[in-house]
Amino acid sequence: MIRILLAVALIALSTPALAGNAPVRAIYEVYFGGLHILTAESEFTPDPDTYAVTARARTRGVLDVFFDWRGETRSAGRFDGDRAIPGRHTNFGWRGDRQRSVILEYGPDGQVLSTSIDPAPDPEEVTAMPEGSEAGTVDPLSVIAELSHAVARSGSCSGEFAVYDGRRRYDLRVTDQGTEALPATDYSIFSGEAMRCSVEYAMLGGQRKERSKYAETARERVVYVARPIEAGPAIPVALKIETDFGTLVAHITEIEAPGERALRSASNGRGSR
Repeated sequence: MIRILLAVALIALSTPALAGNAPVRAIYEVYFGGLHILTAESEFTPDPDTYAVTARARTRGVLDVFFDWRGETRSAGRFDGDRAIPGRHTNFGWRGDRQRSVILEYGPDGQVLSTSIDPAPDPEEVTAMPEGSEAGTVDPLSVIAELSHAVARSGSCSGEFAVYDGRRRYDLRVTDQGTEALPATDYSIFSGEAMRCSVEYAMLGGQRKERSKYAETARERVVYVARPIEAGPAIPVALKIETDFGTLVAHITEIEAPGERALRSASNGRGSR
């Protein structure tokens, strides 16, 4: 369950670090069942032709005592019209002194050339991958880049994606559900109208055979997208995932941009919610 929640939060709160301009830095704090469990950080700079998406995260609070984890994931590629064409994807995670890694290399057409996974998946624990599962897919962070590109061009966050992250293959659907007013809170620097983007997925291979009760009951997965800085790009400002055992929520708590005053929340990610 913990890996699922952390992976979803890390990917959903990633923001495109696009080549060519000075970066913008954003920090998010994540809570589950009212407890502070994660801090995530991303950097991004708008560019119409290329992208490099980066996110780092680590456990916080009581979770850090029992599940000391940190992760870093990156993707780089280019845009061909409205499509993101990945070039390279890496995902590293550390729990104590143990490391897990995935490295995907792509050809000029965006097709996977090589996959490096360490440690290799255990066939006793996970389902088999479909034959040729990587064909015609993109990595999870290239999905984020393509959606950000779509929001900038059309103002909509809808899209359907065949996703391969090296360990899992799944189909992802993001649906634009209009806008929602987010109230002011000490936990976030943002309040006001935000685009509401619902997220659904269907696992096709690589998932654990024994599915957790948290993943089984997860519903209403929503990412909220807005512009915390008026002249800046639209980025994730909040995340919500409902389960039968608690709600995972995330807030943007800090943003720094060239030529702009840094914005920081009053809570600064401390305590429970």
